[in-house]
Amino acid sequence: MGFLQSLCNRSTRHILSNLRLFLLLSPLLVPSYSGAATKAVDERNVFKVGVILDLDSRLSDQMRMAVEIASQDVNSISSSGSHYIKPYYVNSHAKPLRAISAAQKLIKRKNVQVIIGLETWEGATLVAEIANQSQVPVISFARDQVTPTLMVQTLWPSLFRMSTDESNQIKCIVDVVSSYNRQRVSIIYEAGAYDTMYSKLLNSLSEELGKIGSAIEDELILEALSSPNGEVSLEEKLMKLKGKASPIFIVLGLSSPRSTHFLKAAKKMGLFYGDSIWIFAEKPFANLLISAEQSAISSTVEGAIGVITYRPNNQAYREFRSKFLNMFHHKYGQNFNFEPDIDAVRAYDCILAIKNAIDAVPSHDIIPEFLLNRISRTRLTGLSGLIRFEKGQLAHQPAFQLVSVNGNEYRELKLWSPNFGFSRSFIAKQSSRRNGYAIADKLKTEEGQTSGENKRLVVGVPSKSPFDKFVKEDMDDTTGKANYIGFCIDVFEKVVSRFPDRLNYEFSPHDGTYQDLINKVRDKTYDAAVGDITILANRSQYVEFTQPFIASDLSMIVPAKPDPDRALIFMEPFTPTMWIASGGILVYTMLVVWFLERPINPEFKGPLPHQLSTAAWFTFSSLFFAHRERVHRNFTRIVLVIWFFVALILTQSYTAGLTSLLTLQQLKPTVTTMEWLRISKARVGCDPEAFICDYLTNTLNFSKEVIVGISNTSSYGDEFRRGNIAALFLEYPYERAFFTEYCDGYVATRENYSFGGFGFVFPKGSSLAANFSQAILELSESGEMKRLENQWFSPKCTLRNLSNDTPRLGLNSFWALYAVTIATSTGCFLFACLCKRRNRQDHERGSTDDDMSVTELSIL
Repeated sequence: MGFLQSLCNRSTRHILSNLRLFLLLSPLLVPSYSGAATKAVDERNVFKVGVILDLDSRLSDQMRMAVEIASQDVNSISSSGSHYIKPYYVNSHAKPLRAISAAQKLIKRKNVQVIIGLETWEGATLVAEIANQSQVPVISFARDQVTPTLMVQTLWPSLFRMSTDESNQIKCIVDVVSSYNRQRVSIIYEAGAYDTMYSKLLNSLSEELGKIGSAIEDELILEALSSPNGEVSLEEKLMKLKGKASPIFIVLGLSSPRSTHFLKAAKKMGLFYGDSIWIFAEKPFANLLISAEQSAISSTVEGAIGVITYRPNNQAYREFRSKFLNMFHHKYGQNFNFEPDIDAVRAYDCILAIKNAIDAVPSHDIIPEFLLNRISRTRLTGLSGLIRFEKGQLAHQPAFQLVSVNGNEYRELKLWSPNFGFSRSFIAKQSSRRNGYAIADKLKTEEGQTSGENKRLVVGVPSKSPFDKFVKEDMDDTTGKANYIGFCIDVFEKVVSRFPDRLNYEFSPHDGTYQDLINKVRDKTYDAAVGDITILANRSQYVEFTQPFIASDLSMIVPAKPDPDRALIFMEPFTPTMWIASGGILVYTMLVVWFLERPINPEFKGPLPHQLSTAAWFTFSSLFFAHRERVHRNFTRIVLVIWFFVALILTQSYTAGLTSLLTLQQLKPTVTTMEWLRISKARVGCDPEAFICDYLTNTLNFSKEVIVGISNTSSYGDEFRRGNIAALFLEYPYERAFFTEYCDGYVATRENYSFGGFGFVFPKGSSLAANFSQAILELSESGEMKRLENQWFSPKCTLRNLSNDTPRLGLNSFWALYAVTIATSTGCFLFACLCKRRNRQDHERGSTDDDMSVTELSIL
């Protein structure tokens, strides 16, 4: 009993001891389990990004917030990819030397693989010098670039600009000035900013104002705010601007510290009232909104016009804006409801571009050269629009939104784009600056009120095309509306999809000739014309054509029959020169083999005809099977090894060529040349509504009596079968459409009569033509245009019905092989002669102490 009690007490103490141990270790075990779970969820590699910003500035702090939001979004568990982005922030305090020091520490100590930020061009280039050594990509948000793009790429190949040229913003401002019909403007900027970007902007602004008959009347240079006396000095400077007749003030540069003092002084001087018009460029407008007091903004600058970069208002941007404003309110406690600065939006897109580049490779170690290449080839749509680098700079040219302050948020007035400008005059000429809201309300009642992108373009399309694969009207049974499909429509829509701005358009069917359609574009009945419209010199005098999206030649289509005369088809794989050269090589090899083997090989002895026939049979039979005759000399074996290799190549090539000829149907055209048609006065067909019929008469000298107009494409086959026409003349694009319907029994020939190709039509002087041409070139270079062609026109039938000579193998494909054969045979022949001569000399001297016996020489 005592033993059992002792055992029980011992067991109890053991359990309590284990329990206490578990309770002590439980805090350590729980994190380890949770850590294991986290690790299981996210097994991605850490990718370090260095962020160098002037964090003393609120605009740069906005960029830091955007980087934080973007990192959280791309690192979320639902995100794909094998890398986890971790940003490291360094404050440059707006000093380039500190940016250099920060870059060195980030690269050497933190091992960052990309550096972003760097709001000034001076800081960006200095950091790029350091990054060039380790090939670390540097993505800068600097706008004040003054160095030519070519020099930038040469000096700093690892530097990318996440910003666009400011010239379009200047053009937007000048368009606003033009709408007010004012001849004098005053410019305000801060001295610290003038030394870099704003000197360039002033020159550009002065040039653009000159184009509309306006000029810069005054330039007010503000000193940096460094002492309380700065405010007094500011008031004295602003006195220069009082009393201007119908004044327009353009603020190009205004720092955050100066904003509040500037507003107070300008309000005190009464410059924001009366007939004055204030236009703020994007950077000073952003500084003004986030730095000045809210009450000062709402009571002073309401009605002033701000220029900001347009952001597509999609779901992704709205989610980002919500997160951004929540973070901003939490940090600064202000009721800030304006849009995030464009640099903050692009900072978000920068992280997206980096994630897109690094996720392209699953490896743990990302090679710097690969990363540079992937970033330079970035193609994605971000919050700010299309992200694509061209020569190290954003290629996308954004639109600009004109806004006015309404309390603590924006009021959108108009949208301006490089492609369209404004849809009409920005405001009524006599309107006052204070009527900014009334102006916006008035514009909203006008047709196409908000921007050039909403101006509905009327695009004429031919109601009837020779082949409906180009343009076809398709009625929607549900809505009763007409839709248009076809190759030309697909190309047009692909081009429009590449525009950064939405193009609002509607198709209008044109019932008439193509020349009438072009004339309606000329007199601006239509804003554009889309379809299978050929670019011709006489048409280009009155309208603007785009780059051709498909080439056009004159094509002659004739009936064809299988070639019955194929008795000598076995000769066609090789050209005559090839046959002669091959026979010559065979004979030469035969003679060399006979010369080498004749002295010691009994198979090659006997009468001379017997010797030559044996050598010929021996050499020729090696093309097909192993020979029965033995060879005794090593020189002969060397010659035969090379010959066997040549024989193998020849037989395989011949077999492949003959197989191709036997399996492909050879079509023989009934008409071979255009000259034969003219001489025989055979009847030829063409589309009477196209220019081809006139071209045959006026240029190619066909008689009008032999030309048959065929309007219905489905009748082409019947006209050929009835013998009404001997040939049909079409443009090359129509040839491709023809062979999708008539895949057998016809061949096409071309005689180098080229036209301009198919293009879209715009009125003379339209800027849209150049933009469309650029987009068409991009589609062609990307291969998208070729895919559209193959989608609508079967390449199989087109290639199969071309009247081309059968490709034959010639001497140019084998001359090197033949040269090696001849050189080898000749070399062995000469060595054999040399050995024979030496053998004869030794025999004549009766020498018995030679190193090489007669028998050994004979074996060679």
